[in-house]
Amino acid sequence: MTFKDLRGEALTTVHASSAQAYNQTLDLFNSFRADPLAVITPALEQDPAFISGHLLLAGMMLGTYDPNMNAPAGASLDHAAASPLAPTAREQSLHAALRVWADGDMNAGSTRLDRHLIDHPRDLLALQLAHTADLALGRTTMLRDRIARVLPAWSESDAGYGYVLGMQAFGLEECFAYEQAEDVGRRAVALQPHDTWAVHAVAHVCEMQGRVADGIQWMNETRGAWEANNGLAVHNHWHLALMHLARGEHAAALALYDQAVVPSPTALALDLADASALLWRLVMRGVDVGERWQSLAQRWRAQGLFGAVGFLDVHAALSFAAAGDDEGMALLAHAGSEAAARPGAFAEWSAVANPAREAIAAMVAGQHARCVELLLPVLPVAQALGGSHAQRDLLTLTVQEAAKRSGHRALFGALQAQRQVHHLPITPLHSAVTSSSSRAPQRRTSLA
Repeated sequence: MTFKDLRGEALTTVHASSAQAYNQTLDLFNSFRADPLAVITPALEQDPAFISGHLLLAGMMLGTYDPNMNAPAGASLDHAAASPLAPTAREQSLHAALRVWADGDMNAGSTRLDRHLIDHPRDLLALQLAHTADLALGRTTMLRDRIARVLPAWSESDAGYGYVLGMQAFGLEECFAYEQAEDVGRRAVALQPHDTWAVHAVAHVCEMQGRVADGIQWMNETRGAWEANNGLAVHNHWHLALMHLARGEHAAALALYDQAVVPSPTALALDLADASALLWRLVMRGVDVGERWQSLAQRWRAQGLFGAVGFLDVHAALSFAAAGDDEGMALLAHAGSEAAARPGAFAEWSAVANPAREAIAAMVAGQHARCVELLLPVLPVAQALGGSHAQRDLLTLTVQEAAKRSGHRALFGALQAQRQVHHLPITPLHSAVTSSSSRAPQRRTSLA
């Protein structure tokens, strides 16, 4: 027997309550709200044959972009495959895409989702997962074009239409269509005030246009939707902190780190990345962050799965290098070397992640010219690392600061001009110059 979700997609189950739990869970997942696991888990306990329920659970784990979630996602897919019920064509197609992703090949999973969404454009779970994969893989134009492909199958009266617009807004922003992105993002929030991804898209627009006051106002106006009990709470606080940094309000940014960005006991890898990126930016501006690097490095050690995602390894390198954790850096180097040997890994690892890691180590060691030599060639191909323009801007900031400290004024000015094109802050960074030889490595709290 089948029931249907709120968009008319068939769900293989014999229990109406399972379909209700699916709809509620997916809405929470779409908006990053509360704890969707608390809804779908008991439903699966009561209905272990619920195929779409297991696929939803697997998708939510993969959507965290945390490689530690691949194994439990695979277990959920095993449960889906073991169901005595016959899956629909949609469920079979989605299962195949998620299986290769859970096996460690997000790129192949994304390729399968491409085809799946052509056949099933109203599968909101698959659409959000594909959107996540596009961001993680650096497929910037697909963040925009994927939504354009499915929009003809949607109307404003459809449940979840606001979430589709929120994804469209972010894709437009990443493709530099700022005015259109803001219009679509604000419309999405008007339709669905809990759409924190749309809130996040408008924040990106304000940041990329240098409209810091507008951005802070927007984040404060929407704070009730994302500040607490939300999967984007850390990331949106990170954006707010960057806006304060752009105004030179370092104390406010550091306070946000301590209040909302510092990793909680249950933080995922992306939260650790946000924390590392914020501390790095603060220290490049001369802010003393005390022992925060040491605590953060310990969290990266506990997270522990290196060599799986270049974006995460680069952010772990920020923390290990700044904390003076040579063993952690050695772990990253070994994992990065093995990752680079995998077929098709050149763009992510050999061209970007590994030289970026070495450049970060050089920056902390005071080898600023070496940092420039390693990192400058990475900038044109950094998109392979994944993440947003705002996140990858950290690499440009690092080269710019290294150029200034090595006395390369022409390069410093050229990178300033590059950032000005995107209206990003161009005020020269404050050098936090402390000789790396004047302190014990395990106590390192500022960049050399």
